[in-house]
Amino acid sequence: MTEFGVPGIVLMENAARGIAASAESILSGLDSPRGPVSIVCGPGNNGGDGFAVARHLLNGDVDVRVHLVANPVKYIEGGDAAVNLAILGHMRVPLHPDLELQDAALVIDALFGTGLARELREPYRGAVQAINGAEAPVLAVDIPSGLDADEGFLHGIGVRATVTATMVAPKVGFALRDGPHHCGRVEVIDIGVPRAAIDAVLCG
Repeated sequence: MTEFGVPGIVLMENAARGIAASAESILSGLDSPRGPVSIVCGPGNNGGDGFAVARHLLNGDVDVRVHLVANPVKYIEGGDAAVNLAILGHMRVPLHPDLELQDAALVIDALFGTGLARELREPYRGAVQAINGAEAPVLAVDIPSGLDADEGFLHGIGVRATVTATMVAPKVGFALRDGPHHCGRVEVIDIGVPRAAIDAVLCG
């Protein structure tokens, strides 16, 4: 974003398209998918990804239920997540404060991304427990919520994903400590980051 001028909203939109495709692939592999795709959204850009994913799935005639764990005031006005939340508002998509996920065909974990650096507390701890208790496959957005991206330990508790749709490249923590037990199958989503930016990281 700083070196190449790619706006965050563009990266979020590309991420959402890739995650929505992953969700549709999971649904197509179920014997008889019933119930909605329940998207559990947190207070930051991971939640913003969830809002954008909801739009794409709704546009594809998928039954979607958005569960908003965070207070809407948590979203920075004009920020990427707030933009996508506002779009859902214009679409008249209801936001559910509950965590009733038992009837879901698929649960999408859009609580927290790679920036999490503290132990999960309520209401997010309860949200992770609700996701893990759902009788449905779980698709994690970028990283299972609660997992440390670099070290692979849990910040108190973590989502157990069936599939993790991660942006750009797998995170180091996926292969360490609790990572392998929480990530499930990892799918890499191309969000349009310039190859030169990726090479600069990989090559030091």
